Amino acid sequence: MFEVLTDCGLRPGARVVEVGPGTGQVTARLVAEGASVVAVELGAKLAAQLRANLAGHDVTVVQGDFATVGVPGGQFDLAVCATALHWLDAEVAVRRLAELVRPGGWLAVWWTVFGDPDRPPAWRAELDGLYRRWMPDERRNPAEVPAPMRVAERTAELESGGRFGPVEVETIRWDHPLTPTGARGLWGTFPNVRELDEVRREALLDGVADVVAGQPDAMVIDHYVTALYTAERRPDTASR
Repeated sequence: MFEVLTDCGLRPGARVVEVGPGTGQVTARLVAEGASVVAVELGAKLAAQLRANLAGHDVTVVQGDFATVGVPGGQFDLAVCATALHWLDAEVAVRRLAELVRPGGWLAVWWTVFGDPDRPPAWRAELDGLYRRWMPDERRNPAEVPAPMRVAERTAELESGGRFGPVEVETIRWDHPLTPTGARGLWGTFPNVRELDEVRREALLDGVADVVAGQPDAMVIDHYVTALYTAERRPDTASR
């Protein structure tokens, strides 16, 4: 993915604005590549943790709503948003991003789908019973294309208003080995799991760990997809 970002202007001295950095997993890599980063984070606790995690690095953390908060530094060479654009009004976000990215600069938006719909491993079928018991309202339709992989919809959002385009799409498939502890930790980060009450959440996470522990060598390989969308900022569109 970062190889693609280098083609979008990620290099030493590049000025990057990041939307929804969380605790800074992507931010750290951006500054390691030599970029100067302004990171806009809605959550006050996450923003404080990001400042602590990247103290001493060329990162300015702005805490507030990306749609309205002031972003210092003028125009940027690259804007990135990792697994966060779906929390925003896409039309408003794209318009704001166009204000921040210089003509000829780039926008890169991506999501990781934790479970490649084209390569479902057999062990995941054992999770269905856990979901039925602890998350009965959670709709799990294996035939449904995950939102990040609905290319036409995501492309239309990013090209709305004619500010960015044409959109290029990279579908990056990769594998991740999971131990029982690793699986439990990963599932514990999913928003729909975090929203459960403590009893149901702990029961579900214990069940996920047990499923993995019951596989050969107490290890599984999970298949993921990162859907990366990039688009160049078109000239003379800031007022659209």
